[in-house]
Amino acid sequence: MKGGEWEEVPGLDGVTIYSYIRKVDIASSNSYIISFCDAIVFIDPGGLPEQAATLLREIELQRARKDRPVLIFLTHVHLDHCLSLLTDPGFRNLPRQILFVQDSGANSLECGDRKATIADLVELDYEKTDVDVHLFCGDETESGIIIDVTPDGEIEFSAPDRDCRKNIPSETIRLENGDEIEVYHTPGHSPDSICIRVGEVLFCGDLVFATAPGIAGLTGWDRKELDTTIQRVLSLLSEEKITVCLPGHGRPMDTASTVSALLAIQKEAQGLDGIHEVNPEWARKTALFGRSLMSEVDRLFTIIAGRLVYVSHVLEELEERGEAARMEDLIDSGLVDELLSDFNRFSSDLQAGNKREIHLALKAGQIAAKLKRLFRKDLLATVLDLSLLRRIERHLEDYNVTFRGFCPLARIECTDIAISMGEIVANVVRPPYHDEDIILAPDEESFARALALRIAWVNLFEKMKFEYSPGLSLPLVLMDNERFEDTVIFILEKLSVAGVPSINISSRVDKDGVTMSLEGVAGGRVPLDRQAELFARNSTDLSGGGFSLRSSEDEFCIELTYPVGETGSMNNADAGKVSEK
Repeated sequence: MKGGEWEEVPGLDGVTIYSYIRKVDIASSNSYIISFCDAIVFIDPGGLPEQAATLLREIELQRARKDRPVLIFLTHVHLDHCLSLLTDPGFRNLPRQILFVQDSGANSLECGDRKATIADLVELDYEKTDVDVHLFCGDETESGIIIDVTPDGEIEFSAPDRDCRKNIPSETIRLENGDEIEVYHTPGHSPDSICIRVGEVLFCGDLVFATAPGIAGLTGWDRKELDTTIQRVLSLLSEEKITVCLPGHGRPMDTASTVSALLAIQKEAQGLDGIHEVNPEWARKTALFGRSLMSEVDRLFTIIAGRLVYVSHVLEELEERGEAARMEDLIDSGLVDELLSDFNRFSSDLQAGNKREIHLALKAGQIAAKLKRLFRKDLLATVLDLSLLRRIERHLEDYNVTFRGFCPLARIECTDIAISMGEIVANVVRPPYHDEDIILAPDEESFARALALRIAWVNLFEKMKFEYSPGLSLPLVLMDNERFEDTVIFILEKLSVAGVPSINISSRVDKDGVTMSLEGVAGGRVPLDRQAELFARNSTDLSGGGFSLRSSEDEFCIELTYPVGETGSMNNADAGKVSEK
């Protein structure tokens, strides 16, 4: 089915459908109009004014050919599926319209429930709305009710035929000439979710998106209900003649593709117990984390792109053209820049009030997933510092995990923080290559790659002096050592770029644990801007510690504090007193 034009409904003679199909987002759903002889069925009006105008025009054209009742069905009451119905006068004033909504969703519309409709999440308002027919009012034993609709829009209910019960709760809307619309209760994505069958077409709402990040965890989402629903819909697809599935978002699907999608969703849902509820607070925190993280990812990718361009240029000058060309192919810098620029524009729209925090959280999820697919650590590691690559990989994974509704993994272990800090200070000024690798390269390819690694390395701390006094007999602390290293390197890089000439690193032990202090002369500089401070704070939290920053025009002090891991202490003399320039 193409969409944007009237087409025959498979399995029904003389019944046509108009599909308004959109890209997948949370601004608005797909919408569908089905023209029966005795009624016009309208599924999910959506949430955008331009969409509403098109749909109203098509409905009026159909009513001009033959005036009939308009039966409006909501696959569920999330505002991306029904905002236009609730706010557009054109829809509210349609003559002889009958609104069908599952009972819990109907109650939500009638009482103005902002959580059930996700109005609180997308920060939109709507008027309370009466619902004409509450579908599935009773328990499952009452499934099978038949609702007759006359050409005048009158409604009559009749008891189910006990011999016609299905494995899935269903109700049937029957028109004057015998045409039927079958409705199935399919909770999981939301308690009021329904699927609708017309001929060989199944309108499945957001069922195929029920485990998507930022969707799974919405108010009313239920993993066990979802599992039951999927089993029932799979049975329906195998037992009934359904050839096309029309989702609430995105392109039509054939039955085989729908079955595959549902099986994948069912498997994915098994790992989603305990995910965070997707609510306004989650959206605020996730969007804030996304902005902070993407700013750092942008910085690191800029460093990578710059170094690869520089290495390629030098190799070209040295007539190592094959290796120079390889540098250009290691990453699609143009696409990376396009993706990150897209995110930055989106972030600016949020600042201007044109986007909502949930939109930014979703956008960051899309960008992080695309960057992760572009990022080829194994190839880049032949040229660039592994610490740099590890940080990008970790940042993208951290956001994906957070966006999924879980906390990023932290390997909290008892660690000698004095030795860890000493290794960091030594490693940041130590080249990641050995000159012998160039001199003793066994072949031309090995020589070119060793040379590229040598050219790519930049000592960011060449003009910075480190003074490290680890202290003796510090207790072990509980922390994620790799995350601690990444956090400290990030802070040192920012201080170096700010022009701080020297850093004094010391330690102390008190009731809060072990604190590593990084002190220096500010000289009127801002050691960490607001975005960098937020990122450092988040990174320290994820490593198991606490972050603080005190600064004035003359000096600053950054402190990273970690809880003591064991009662005893250990000798940290091996960390030594390091002074690096």
